[in-house]
Amino acid sequence: MKEESVYDILGVDDGDIEALTAYALYERHKKVWTLNSKVEDNSANIEMFAEIAATKDQIERYRKDARDILIAFANKTVEKERPGIEREAIVARIEQAATEVGNKTSVWKQIGFGIIATAINTLFLIIVAIGIQLMGVDILNILSSLSEPAS
Repeated sequence: MKEESVYDILGVDDGDIEALTAYALYERHKKVWTLNSKVEDNSANIEMFAEIAATKDQIERYRKDARDILIAFANKTVEKERPGIEREAIVARIEQAATEVGNKTSVWKQIGFGIIATAINTLFLIIVAIGIQLMGVDILNILSSLSEPAS
């Protein structure tokens, strides 16, 4: 068996972090093997190691160890960033609550604007009625004459 086939067996490509990590574990294992080996011929030693390392069980062990390493790394990263994540979550909740309160306030503002608009309209009508009265126009007399039958 050729050493390059372990790379292929692991299915290493640029996007597969697990396979890349598993291959790195294989390479580390190979280095330890060659350093501890009693065999003089290094190429024969590497060929022998590739035969042993390419078994289904060993490949699965590399993959499992790679998964464990990546999970440990992810957990460590999350723990390191946890305070910032929690802070961002709290800020987001506060901003959401403030937006909801702001939306409720706008309803009360609309009611206030409605009351002010009604008061201004009523004041305008009172001023018009007083103006008509001061000019000597009797609106009630005009309205009653409109309701009488024509003669």
